[in-house]
Amino acid sequence: MVKLEPLSALWKFGTVNKDGSATGANGCNALNNPNYLINIPVSDVFYDPPVPAIGYVPLAPPPAVLMATNITIDLYEVQQTVLLSQ
Repeated sequence: MVKLEPLSALWKFGTVNKDGSATGANGCNALNNPNYLINIPVSDVFYDPPVPAIGYVPLAPPPAVLMATNITIDLYEVQQTVLLSQ
């Protein structure tokens, strides 16, 4: 019979590896680390083009000031949420 390890033992979501491997900390160890921020332009999320073939005309887009901003996802926050749920 194969012994199954819990996912927390297989996945290295923490800032320090628990399995004793030599790879050390993963670098995602603080908020606002530019290497672990994902910036998504609002215009990419809410882009709604017209589709003339089916007669679809989108609603008016959000104001330009809003469309020029970014949605920022900090992967440290995601990591900490996963760690707290294990």
